Amino acid sequence: MPDLSDYERRYLSMLDELQGALDVDVLHEDRGGFEELAGDADEDFAMIAEEEGVVLDPSLRRSYLRFEGLSTHWAIERPGTYLTGEFSLVHLAAAMLTTGVDPATDEPSDQERALYAELRPFDEQPRGGDGTLSALHIRPGSNSPEVWYYHATRGVFRMNLGYAEYLDALLITKGTHGWQYLFTDVPMRDILFQGAAENIQDMLRIFPEVFPQYDYKPFAERLAERLR
Repeated sequence: MPDLSDYERRYLSMLDELQGALDVDVLHEDRGGFEELAGDADEDFAMIAEEEGVVLDPSLRRSYLRFEGLSTHWAIERPGTYLTGEFSLVHLAAAMLTTGVDPATDEPSDQERALYAELRPFDEQPRGGDGTLSALHIRPGSNSPEVWYYHATRGVFRMNLGYAEYLDALLITKGTHGWQYLFTDVPMRDILFQGAAENIQDMLRIFPEVFPQYDYKPFAERLAERLR
């Protein structure tokens, strides 16, 4: 295995944190290996440019992960509380070379159908996510992919953060189910998103005790604004 980058070490350390926390029951974990065809960031960004015609922003190299698959599914059970989360990340090149998700509505408009066909999944929640995933979307001429959160029946929601910022946030939220809605424009008080709001509230109450090394203030402030 090639030498790990600092960012790759951060992700493996996050999995170690989950495994080492007394309150956390790790239900599934896969640390995979490096993508068989993966090179370094320069090589893979060049391949993406050649195969897909997309010259990605060089700043994305700082959060480049070469793992073929990296996933976890965990739970924290306390009296009156059952908090769960998961993520399942694929290599950026694999995401960029795979397009399309099933429409979330029976009669999507032409614009919606086109968007669904252009989404490139990179983080799925297959064990407890109720048909959710996060995907990249590349607009013509853009070198910074948008991030969209997909729900199999509710539709898709553009997130107001980029790919690198998503991975940064995932290190802190550890895939708490529904955390992505914090970075969309959905009405968090709506009954459809009540479960996600409660999960995030539980996360903000429990995580500072279990993982005190992280700063949760930005997430708490964002949730407070969304619940006004």
